[in-house]
Amino acid sequence: MANRIDLPSVPSAFTAAAWRVSSSFRAVLRELYGERFWPNYGPIPSREDAQASLIPPGTQCIHGHFLADTFDGLFPGSPVIVWVRHPVERLVSKYYYLLRDPDMSDSCCRTLHERGLSLRAFADLPENRNEQTRYRAAKSFGDFAFVGVAERFADSTARFRELFGIQCSLPVPCDNVNPLRDTATYPLWGSDREYILERNVADLCWYEEAAARLDNPGFAEVSQVA
Repeated sequence: MANRIDLPSVPSAFTAAAWRVSSSFRAVLRELYGERFWPNYGPIPSREDAQASLIPPGTQCIHGHFLADTFDGLFPGSPVIVWVRHPVERLVSKYYYLLRDPDMSDSCCRTLHERGLSLRAFADLPENRNEQTRYRAAKSFGDFAFVGVAERFADSTARFRELFGIQCSLPVPCDNVNPLRDTATYPLWGSDREYILERNVADLCWYEEAAARLDNPGFAEVSQVA
């Protein structure tokens, strides 16, 4: 999942990584772009599906869950931004989200409910391993105009404003939060946490580099784990 953005005049914006961040950052982009904002949750998930006729006229920012290279053919050179979330938090959040708000048109959700999967069994599904890395579509850090960190939404949004020269204040919403969770992170047995991390090594490397770069914009790029 990624985020592609276009300040000030061509289409494109992806939002990646987290259910909660996707909806929260969507509010930020909608505030910035108004009617020029287009939420793309489904119509164009990948480059093979990208058709200009599907994009509303006048669109300057496209946001949603889609691969990072989806609009490269239609809008070459347009800035792309992405959000990442700690892989354990992402996986556990997705698990409980699909339990409480099922979408049976989604194959992963159907498998979860039809098989009554435990958290570990859910983590074993191929589509849930290194999901953020897959959505990156082989792009490196240098290919993104901005990489936000979900757990540091306010800091990331401030950096976003700085990079794009946005003078107005932006909302810092916290949408789509699990109403049954009363802690900052999901409480897990240490063994469960390690079990999930072992299946998301590439995502963890991607996340840790994003966090390091947020603290130090001059942070040197490390080799990526595919």
